Amino acid sequence: MRLNQEKKLRSRQGIKLFISILVVTNLATGGFLIYETKFRSAANNPYPLIDISRNFIPQEYFFSTIEPIRKEIKQIVANYEKEGNHIGVYFEFLNTGANVSVNQDMRFWPASLSKMPTVFAAMKKIEKGEWKFTNELVLLSEDKDEQFGELYKKPVSTKFTIEELLKETLINSDNTSHRILVRNLSSEDYTDIFEALGMEELFNDNYDITAKEYSRIFRALYTASYLNRENSQKILKWLSETPFNELLGNGVPEEVVFSHKIGEAFKVKTFLDSGIVYVPNRPYLITVMIEVGSNSGVEKAQEIMRELSSAAYTYVANN
Repeated sequence: MRLNQEKKLRSRQGIKLFISILVVTNLATGGFLIYETKFRSAANNPYPLIDISRNFIPQEYFFSTIEPIRKEIKQIVANYEKEGNHIGVYFEFLNTGANVSVNQDMRFWPASLSKMPTVFAAMKKIEKGEWKFTNELVLLSEDKDEQFGELYKKPVSTKFTIEELLKETLINSDNTSHRILVRNLSSEDYTDIFEALGMEELFNDNYDITAKEYSRIFRALYTASYLNRENSQKILKWLSETPFNELLGNGVPEEVVFSHKIGEAFKVKTFLDSGIVYVPNRPYLITVMIEVGSNSGVEKAQEIMRELSSAAYTYVANN
């Protein structure tokens, strides 16, 4: 019996020794890999003064110039401005930051584009641990808005998770879900966003916005520079699922991912669309804002959007 106990003891000691060796080995291996991937790769980088992303993006996915699309966009805008339309455009090739801006100081009523700062504010509260996706918010009578979405049909006191409200706000542009979120946010929550992103001038005194300034919201999502990567990815995925593709979406092939937010204000004849088109290895950001002429309507805005979007996609995909 004593012999068996000694064998068991030696066996336990052997197991402990094995585990200790395994832990030490893993730590050493991990340290070596960190050294290899960070320090040695940095030391061997022949271009230490060049943007590090160039190590991962081949030369063929860069443009030597965007002057052709700059000229084409400006010409399209000029043609439609002759008909009395007011148009603001911002285009950016995200691999390099090269961009085109037309009427960069022209302001437009934001309509549903104003929902994006609300989503940012809600997501930041989740990241801070103040909210959870599973927390529930209650529908009040003053939240109901029939213009966009279906949640207004739900009875007062219906509860929705924050995740449900975010998805409805982004995918279906639901006004009721947006109003529930706004009611539960403070002015400080919004101020924090604009200060962190340097966007204090996004809205003027009339609450109007420009295409160039608004585009920074999507750039912040693409770079995950305000929200973390998980939540930035989540927002962009939901935006890619929106069914509203009659504006810029008309110029993008169905198989290409387009994460975007639209806005429509029929009373002031203003139509807006902003987002990222994920051409494989060549993503670009595009924002178009239009106030159509007095004798035109949404059909004219769709025509202009389609032409601008198609021009941008064709250039990026084929050059």
